[in-house]
Amino acid sequence: MYRSIRKLHHPAICLVVALLTAGLNGCSQQSNNTASTEDQTEEKYRAQTQTVAKRDLSSFDVCVRLPATDVAGILGSTPDQTLAKATMLSYASDCTYTIELGDGMKNYAIIFIYSPEMWAPTMAGEIEMIEGLGDEAYLEKESIGSFKKINVLVKGDFVLDIRANTLEEARGLAELALKRLTGKSR
Repeated sequence: MYRSIRKLHHPAICLVVALLTAGLNGCSQQSNNTASTEDQTEEKYRAQTQTVAKRDLSSFDVCVRLPATDVAGILGSTPDQTLAKATMLSYASDCTYTIELGDGMKNYAIIFIYSPEMWAPTMAGEIEMIEGLGDEAYLEKESIGSFKKINVLVKGDFVLDIRANTLEEARGLAELALKRLTGKSR
């Protein structure tokens, strides 16, 4: 019985944090509706240049920023074998890359972007810290299906959640995402 309660605890916390984040994003958007036209233009410009933490992620398309043509080489495929599909919510954005292997076989990789408030290594179970990625990074040692999962924090900006078939692919995707989203390879 204790195990079933423990398993429900982590998703429940994530849901509460996600709902709070979504609610806060909604409040900030509502207050911007009363601005003058000049203020709205300035606000629109700032929204385009702000960090992920300050954006409503429902308009942050990870697939546009990390196109399948750039990701294909990391995933050991060609651009014509790699398809990208985005999902955008107010509190998260992701891109799922599908690699067509032939004979109906497929591989997948996913890049999630969350606001930095979602950083929770203590909730991940057994982890291994990784040096040289973002401000902090870790590998979740308990796999999610066949995926290798790396989480990367860029303080005050965003959390990357990278899922790929191998650790090398996950790290390569993390490095590409950091370069494209921050302008720095770290």
